[in-house]
Amino acid sequence: MTMYIETASPVPFGAVFSLKVVNFIDNSIANFVEWNATRKTAKALSHLSVSQLEDIGVLPGDVKLRY
Repeated sequence: MTMYIETASPVPFGAVFSLKVVNFIDNSIANFVEWNATRKTAKALSHLSVSQLEDIGVLPGDVKLRY
């Protein structure tokens, strides 16, 4: 009995480059979304008083260091 093993077909020209471009764009968008969420959080926390920050367990210095 003879087995026939089919070899993998080659990757189409430009497929790897296209994948890298798509991954770059996807990562860029994800990084921007994360940065914007951090910016909005820092802005919201900067409007709170010291006692309000302490109520949620954040020190005023933490806002400046972390965000």
